[in-house]
Amino acid sequence: MKNLLQRSLAILGSVAMLAAPLASQAAVTTSFSAGDLIKGESWSSVYYFAENGKRYTFPNEKTYFSWYPNFDTVKTIPDTSLQALPLGGNVTYHPGYKMVKVDTDPRTYVVDGGGVLRHVPSEELAKTLYGLNWNNRIDDIADAFFVNYQIGTPLATVADYNPADVMTLSPTISQDKNLAGALVTVTIGSVESGFVPKTITVKVGSEVTWVNRDNHVHSVASDAFNSPVLQPNEEYTRRFTTVGSFNYNDGGYPATQATINVVN
Repeated sequence: MKNLLQRSLAILGSVAMLAAPLASQAAVTTSFSAGDLIKGESWSSVYYFAENGKRYTFPNEKTYFSWYPNFDTVKTIPDTSLQALPLGGNVTYHPGYKMVKVDTDPRTYVVDGGGVLRHVPSEELAKTLYGLNWNNRIDDIADAFFVNYQIGTPLATVADYNPADVMTLSPTISQDKNLAGALVTVTIGSVESGFVPKTITVKVGSEVTWVNRDNHVHSVASDAFNSPVLQPNEEYTRRFTTVGSFNYNDGGYPATQATINVVN
């Protein structure tokens, strides 16, 4: 089944074509949180939504499948909400999943945390790390996406790298990109898009930052907290220390409402 899916995909647009049927069956939601996969109602591309309020692109189907087995968890959100979220960059291969090489570079690399590539200097070492069929565990990275990676120190011995351990250390894209400890960010878009996401769940102790990405002033208002008037690109941060659901609205546009759920 996976081979059939992979043959159906060639580039990110093709990833979207495979995800597109979900849009006709899945309900559109305004509730999503950091770590979710999202796509627009009429946009085909699938993105990873991170704690910093940005969406990250999967440059091709192989990168996507290094992290996820299918598209079952993709959430469809309003196009206006998707457009309000800024792009954060491209997702890189799940560390440890496979070895990679670049089209114009004959060397083979393992992928370490944070998109660091480490040269595998010998066939013997590759065979020890990925088995007798190690040459089937290599994917090509297009030159255009090579800029998403960094070159690290080459491997010297098998003790330098354990694929299973490396995968375990980066269970999510946020952790791989070192975003897991970042502030949770909510985008304030146009009056039409409002707060994005409109409903988000965070853990006690989390800090939430609202960023005004619109060209007009906005504010965050509730019974529990209030921001000053936020000019374009200004932000407001609040730490949530108690469990509960907190409803809030835009001070200038009270009909624009949203909710933060705080859990243990």
